[in-house]
Amino acid sequence: MSGFFDSEMVRESILELDEMQERLIYDVFQLPFYSNEQKKDHLKLMRDFLEKQKIFIFRISLSDDPEAVEMKEKIVESAKLFGLKENESIDVFFDKMENSLNRLEKTLDI
Repeated sequence: MSGFFDSEMVRESILELDEMQERLIYDVFQLPFYSNEQKKDHLKLMRDFLEKQKIFIFRISLSDDPEAVEMKEKIVESAKLFGLKENESIDVFFDKMENSLNRLEKTLDI
């Protein structure tokens, strides 16, 4: 493992993101049975997850470590599967995701 990933803070961030992602995946199958309050909690978890992703990609972007650069490239490629356009900043993608969460939240407030 490279210097960037030797950092305890980075490893903890990755572990936390992984745990949050597992919870979100589990929730997807339970959502039809959730109350509006549970759905709002799920949206909060999605917001928290998105925020932690933003921070993580920012950290990676500051590093010139080859493994960090490679991971950022993989993240950007993965984001393309979810709508990131060619030559579009990952920040724009995150903004779009946040806007989607805002729209979803409004449907629960009705």
